[in-house]
Amino acid sequence: MTPIPGALRARRLAGTATALIGAVVLTACGGAAPVTGDDGRIALTMATVASDSCAQGFFGVDQGIFAAHGIDVTLNVVAGVPELAAAVTSGQANVACSAPTAIASGVSQGLPFTMIAPGIAYTRDNPGSNLVVPAGSPIGDVADLAGTTVAVNALNTLPHLASRAMLQDSGVDPESVTFVNLPFPNIAQAMETGQVQSGLLQSPFTENAEAAGGRKIASPYDFVNGGEPFVYTVWFGTTEFAGQNPEAVAQLREAMAEVSEWANDPANADARRASLAAATGQTAATASTAPLSNYGTELTPELIQSQLDLQVRFGTLPEPVDAATLIATGTS
Repeated sequence: MTPIPGALRARRLAGTATALIGAVVLTACGGAAPVTGDDGRIALTMATVASDSCAQGFFGVDQGIFAAHGIDVTLNVVAGVPELAAAVTSGQANVACSAPTAIASGVSQGLPFTMIAPGIAYTRDNPGSNLVVPAGSPIGDVADLAGTTVAVNALNTLPHLASRAMLQDSGVDPESVTFVNLPFPNIAQAMETGQVQSGLLQSPFTENAEAAGGRKIASPYDFVNGGEPFVYTVWFGTTEFAGQNPEAVAQLREAMAEVSEWANDPANADARRASLAAATGQTAATASTAPLSNYGTELTPELIQSQLDLQVRFGTLPEPVDAATLIATGTS
């Protein structure tokens, strides 16, 4: 963990926030000491990746929103999603950003995680992920996917599970489709060479593929919660941290809601893109055209449950999980 003066941030490029926590096996569990000082201010270290899906930390620091809520934040930008869980379990960070499916998988494996605040949110008009076919593809809709190979950025994560639900709900046997794991930057090339016939992409890779003649044929996330909104990244900590710091949990939750409202306001789009460009290393020109995601302003079981049900449906959770049991209480 290396704080950077000024914005208190380390800048390293990161991967996606949708990979499973997977094989994080740590015996120590840190980050549980009281974080409220004698002056009443809260000192938090937040681990995140440099992407729009977990960018609230950048916005909250840059706009002074955390500070206004009495929270002094140090951002710890890690290179990959598995490092987020490691940062929390080792005590290098108090909270981190990841996917609800990753948290549920971690808890099912015995990791003491609890969700604190919402991250990015799906809406039908801004789904976040799209299934794309290359220029000249004969695939016209989901029914044409049987017998083909689809690339996703990580198997057994929400994009993969949602794609399987999309197939099944559209009358296509998911077992008739082969899914392969490829990093986002490699999917377009795999489509061009015929290694795969379609790929699940997020911005800016969707727009890049479309610029090369590709077409969006579906949004698998439309099949997660019946087209209704849901939250697919969250800020989480350990149950011990949340139990020892209920006021900090409540204040962070309130601050995150204000950050989300600020980020979702179209009037702040330019400032948001400037923060993203600084965080990700994008050029100003690239950042200026990148679609912006929506962020959730509340975290309820109803905004999470459908993803856990998908995990059970496709066998990545051994038994049903009540989303309410994975959300920290917090008191103000």
